Amino acid sequence: MAGLRRLLTIATLLLPTLLFGCAAPPPNPVYPEITFQHLNPLYLNVGEIKIVDEFTPPLKPPHVEHELPVSIDQTVRNWVRDRLRTTGNSGAVATVTIKDASAVEKGLEKETGLKGLITKDQSELYEFHVLVELKIMEISGSSAFVTAEATRTKSVAEGITLNQREKTYFDQVEALMRAFDPEMEKNIRAFMGAYLR
Repeated sequence: MAGLRRLLTIATLLLPTLLFGCAAPPPNPVYPEITFQHLNPLYLNVGEIKIVDEFTPPLKPPHVEHELPVSIDQTVRNWVRDRLRTTGNSGAVATVTIKDASAVEKGLEKETGLKGLITKDQSELYEFHVLVELKIMEISGSSAFVTAEATRTKSVAEGITLNQREKTYFDQVEALMRAFDPEMEKNIRAFMGAYLR
């Protein structure tokens, strides 16, 4: 009887631990799409705006585009949707070509030996890059084109969680595109003024 009582006591003490161990992990965060709707659109004197994506993610290291919660190329498409408008001139077509929308991971050297045991190093460096070309072609053969690009780099500490890594990815893609936007607008105004309305 005493043995049974002892067994029940141990089970009672372990139950909260077992229940806690079965608790669901925190939900993965959901990231919003990056948009540019708060900015005034640029009206181009063209009849159509096309998007061509020339960048194909390799889907293998060191590339990590497939791990991003919000992709760079989709954000470029959002930029085109939100920032560029046509005026209906059927004699001209604007083509936005995504040349690069990459995210690459590079391993960093870590401390070794005793110092390595007590040091939390930066373990990876991520480089995010976008390169986009905008070209306007007229039926007459006249054309104009501009490009814009941006790069952002960010290192992360060893041992960060998957959620922390994804948050870093999102923040850097957002920073990348916030840098790309004014660069492209500046170039459009400087070299495509004849097509702005």
